[in-house]
Amino acid sequence: MRLESLKHIARSVQAMMEAERIIVFGSASLLVSFPELAELPESPLQSTYDADLIPYPFEESIGRMLDEAFGEDRGFHQRYGYHADIVRPKVTETFPSGWESRLLSIEGLDKVFVIEPHDMAAVKCLVAREKDGHQLAYLLAMELLDVAVLRSRIDEIKLTDAKLAQCHAFLDGVIKESQSR
Repeated sequence: MRLESLKHIARSVQAMMEAERIIVFGSASLLVSFPELAELPESPLQSTYDADLIPYPFEESIGRMLDEAFGEDRGFHQRYGYHADIVRPKVTETFPSGWESRLLSIEGLDKVFVIEPHDMAAVKCLVAREKDGHQLAYLLAMELLDVAVLRSRIDEIKLTDAKLAQCHAFLDGVIKESQSR
């Protein structure tokens, strides 16, 4: 996905629902801080074709409508090659404390924001999928993320001690992978 594609889908969702605010999180959110990731060799964003969007105010009927219009394998996706995953605001309970104060705006779009890269990375450590680990290793190897900041953001997620230890262990593996690149 490219930054212009992200802007296109955010504008389209915003127009359909007259959103008060849209938050973009997940991999596509990186494009605001690092638009070059769409072009760099081996970049994990070269194979990202979706944007995770949280529309506000969220209503189930609007969520279904947006999914029908912009979801995977829907008309928008078939026409443009990328789609939106419409997500309920409840997901923000897994974000680091203070994430809203670190939101970044998207140039040219009102009321559309992206989660800051370290906040996004902390959530990916929580989810701990293999593909997320490869993506984070790439970002660390490219020196686009700071390990100390990422560790502190992980610590800001409300987790049990066991889950917190799992997140840091996942990050330790990611760091090792990044050093072998």
